[in-house]
Amino acid sequence: MAERMVRVWLIFVLLAGLIGLPDGEVGANCCSGDNAHSHNWVSRSTQHSAEIPPDFWQVGENETFILYAHPLTLAFKVLDKRSGYLWHSNLDQPAPGDRLNRSWTAFADSAISIEYLDEKAVNKRVSITNASVVVEFHTNGDGFDASLLFSEFGIGMTLIVRLEADGVHVEIPFSSIRQDNPAYKLGVLYLYPFMGATRADEVSGYILIPDGSGSLIPLAAATKARTMFYGRYYGADLGMIAQLPFDPNLNRPYRLSLPVMGMVHGEGQNAYLSIVEDGSAYAELHVHPSGIITNFNFAYHAFIYNQSYFQATNRAGAGVTTLQKETNAFDIKVRYRFLSGAESDYVGMARSYQQFLLEKGWLRPLSQTANQIGLHLEFLGGDKEKVLLWERMIPMTTVEQMRAIIDDLQIGRVEAVYYGWQPLGAASMLPDSLRLDRRLGSLSELRALSEQLTANGGRLYLYADPQAALRDEGGYSPRRDLAMAITGVYMLGYNRYKVSYYLNADSLTQRLTRLARQAEEKLACGLALDQVGTMLYSDFRTTPPLNRQQSLVRYRQLLEELPAPLAFYNPNDYAFSRMQAYFDMPLDDSGYIFTMQDVPFLQIVLAGYVPYYGPPLNFSSDPLGDRLKHADYGIYPSFFLSHEVTAKILKTSSSWVFTSAYAQWGDEVKQTYAWLNDLLAPALGQPIVARQKLAEGVFATTYANGYRVIVNYSSQPYAMSSGQVVPARDARGMMGGRP
Repeated sequence: MAERMVRVWLIFVLLAGLIGLPDGEVGANCCSGDNAHSHNWVSRSTQHSAEIPPDFWQVGENETFILYAHPLTLAFKVLDKRSGYLWHSNLDQPAPGDRLNRSWTAFADSAISIEYLDEKAVNKRVSITNASVVVEFHTNGDGFDASLLFSEFGIGMTLIVRLEADGVHVEIPFSSIRQDNPAYKLGVLYLYPFMGATRADEVSGYILIPDGSGSLIPLAAATKARTMFYGRYYGADLGMIAQLPFDPNLNRPYRLSLPVMGMVHGEGQNAYLSIVEDGSAYAELHVHPSGIITNFNFAYHAFIYNQSYFQATNRAGAGVTTLQKETNAFDIKVRYRFLSGAESDYVGMARSYQQFLLEKGWLRPLSQTANQIGLHLEFLGGDKEKVLLWERMIPMTTVEQMRAIIDDLQIGRVEAVYYGWQPLGAASMLPDSLRLDRRLGSLSELRALSEQLTANGGRLYLYADPQAALRDEGGYSPRRDLAMAITGVYMLGYNRYKVSYYLNADSLTQRLTRLARQAEEKLACGLALDQVGTMLYSDFRTTPPLNRQQSLVRYRQLLEELPAPLAFYNPNDYAFSRMQAYFDMPLDDSGYIFTMQDVPFLQIVLAGYVPYYGPPLNFSSDPLGDRLKHADYGIYPSFFLSHEVTAKILKTSSSWVFTSAYAQWGDEVKQTYAWLNDLLAPALGQPIVARQKLAEGVFATTYANGYRVIVNYSSQPYAMSSGQVVPARDARGMMGGRP
């Protein structure tokens, strides 16, 4: 009898859902789960029964959450039992003034929208509720599985939604992707685009994007921006665009190095963090502030399966727009982690992501024995300049001079990076075997320095940009070693004002493994890796092509197997598991017009687990302001130094180093380090647990041991309740108590 009642309810809900769907062209086959829990579809939270439409079924429940789902649109709602707050992945009912046409209404109501590409590479977006879609819906004890087919285009996939202890896990296996009609390809898949969407300024709060250190976009009624935010995780794929435009006068925006975003509904009340666990190599972050297209604030992940590109057919520039031959193969796994109460701010979201990385083993607690913060010093060994028909090396800092500078500083914990150590210096390719330019010293001298630094709690690193095959340099075979873009040309980019091609995965693995092994064996030192933890590209030279997701897996495996300690310059998240130091930590965001402030999201994620260092302070345009940011965000200082004056390298590739002589910067290094060490040493190895705005321009950062750093950016002194005064443009540390 009970089973018959469930079947009757299914028919009723199905009809109700069909009637209530916009654009009404949805065909569906719905199949219920066979377990006893599926009989609880009709149950409702008494407090929120008015907010949960009758065509949503309860499909999961645990100690913290109740999960509801719509069997046709595949939208879900999550009731947080801790606060009674109900999260929506869709828009139930449009209102006058929402500025939603039929297409945007369907986009807002559907779990999945797709952009398909026809044979002429013309793209168009459709959603579950405005296309002919066949849906098969199955429940189980903790969520649902649904297969869906956009029948007109022959494009389909399986959506898996599970309720977990910290929220909801969503998955789309690549093995489930269908492209049955040869006339159409799946271009982009949009996943739960209206998750947590808010109408204008009805809800206070913000959207977090991982831009630079972290950036907040307010949930406002209007914005000064004229376009939405598009951000490709890990930056552009050179395998598709072939060339990274070079403009020395342009400050490029930060890459999105963390595949996360989040939203706060009332700071200190409710929030969620969305993490792309798999598929980040082909994922984008889209953010729509209210006033751009619609009246809603919303953000979501989009996933790229096929792209069009322009293929030149002659040297005159004629060509055709065509589609890539192979669909990008990757699984999608996205986690929505829900936060409540005091956790509901950007600090709580950073701590949630930190916990996620700890669970994956990508972060590990620091074994902290030192009583000093670190100091990152990068030394320019030398570079070459052209003289008539040959090139000569210009030594800037020999090994002995580097040792003398470190001894003069009398700072124990120095993370020293040697840049331009190879024969003929910084503008030359890394050698096949570990060789130091003879004008700089010997390997035995360098090993002695490495052992001295290690004994004092620091480390020596050799700088390496192992992906780069420098243009117009020898040391590699274009035919054998270089990766290739989809257009059949070698990929071209730049770093530190040097233009380069990029090595393929096999050549990179061979060269970097050999260098790491020799650095460990001959020098007992590490490698400071530039770009390899940052630049991620597909390679269309191999058969089959190595796509971006496969490259990510190869890089992660390579880094795990390298024998030497590793530091990275501004790396992506997949390098974190081998990272012993983070260099060039962003101090701010990219300054987009629709953001309201930068925040230390990235720093809070890593605090207590990885020492992180800012950009060289001798290159700063605002040294005092940047020192305050270091104190506020828990960032250790960094300087780029040389023994010789930079006038000697004006005709080399290192002419971008405009001031570095230790004779000019030695006192500044000592004073800056002493100031920051006094402020940050009491927080060594401690995670950041809170950050408060005490007054305009005054912030308090609190660590797990109760220690606080109060930073006053303003031009007026700030008096604390304890009686202490933080002078204008200064900072103070204190243990416990109230600021």
